[in-house]
Amino acid sequence: MVELIKIISGISFEEPWWLALLPLMAVFFVAKRLTGRRPRPAVLFPAVETLRREGLAVHPLVARLPALFRWMAMVAGVLALSGPRAPFPPASLKSNGIDIMLALDVSESMQQSDFDGRIRFSAAQDAARQFIESRSSDRIGLVVFSGGSFARCPLTLDHSVLRRLVETITPGFFQEQGTAIGTAILTSVNRLKASESKEKVLVLLTDGENNAGEVSPVTAARLAAQSGVRIYTVFAGKSASHHASGGTESGLLSDQGRNELGSVARISGGSMFSAGDTHGLKRTFQEIDRLEKSRLKGSMLAHTAELYPWLLMSAALMLIVEVLLSATRFIRIP
Repeated sequence: MVELIKIISGISFEEPWWLALLPLMAVFFVAKRLTGRRPRPAVLFPAVETLRREGLAVHPLVARLPALFRWMAMVAGVLALSGPRAPFPPASLKSNGIDIMLALDVSESMQQSDFDGRIRFSAAQDAARQFIESRSSDRIGLVVFSGGSFARCPLTLDHSVLRRLVETITPGFFQEQGTAIGTAILTSVNRLKASESKEKVLVLLTDGENNAGEVSPVTAARLAAQSGVRIYTVFAGKSASHHASGGTESGLLSDQGRNELGSVARISGGSMFSAGDTHGLKRTFQEIDRLEKSRLKGSMLAHTAELYPWLLMSAALMLIVEVLLSATRFIRIP
């Protein structure tokens, strides 16, 4: 019953203007009933009561069946002209979640206190927890990285456990120094490869650019795209500031690093975001949440079935029934 309600509520019309004929038909029907009554032609028969006793009489309501089938056929024909479509099969309407890996940067630079007086990682934890709570139907996993990467939690629907694991992470988790974004992407993709979900997403948050690991972020992004993994990159930090030596301050993103994160997102079909404070970071995760929910909704509505062939067949069948009834059991003489 629930599936039927979902299908009915999802019906759309390609040519909805044809539906304007329905109220016109209703007006015509009422007008005919009010003004179209005229004495019917009849033949006097001396033994009407005898015919009724023999079961040849028809109840007045039953006698209207041919006309009812005729009007129903007309309504079905108008509906067919409007080009109705319904989401189908019903399985496509189920709230099937997607599989998401969160990759969080735990390098030492995430301890800088420049997010409204809080350290960057603390703000990232709050945003991640809020994101997890908003995706109740999704399996979510966790990868942490700095100079190396580690799958802290596999894909799971037990979000309470996942939130606790997020809360227990602190910067400096790895002995290896640096930011291995490419390695983090590969670790996340390997976890998502075994997923049977058609929608696979990686949300990668970092406050720096790739400077460790043996795989470049762009190469890893190409492998992610081949595996059907969409990547959203989130830079959590301030604008880039270069030293005279040509390097970059800890936790700041150079133009090259920004372009690299943008390329990772673009190659995989995702988007890149930047956030310089706590509010901006939460807003970024809310935007990612909105994008994915919109994408999933669009995917659900994409599976539709044309209803007009069934309506045309129904109209034809009802007309045939009307003709048969009028020519047999409900025949009128003359």
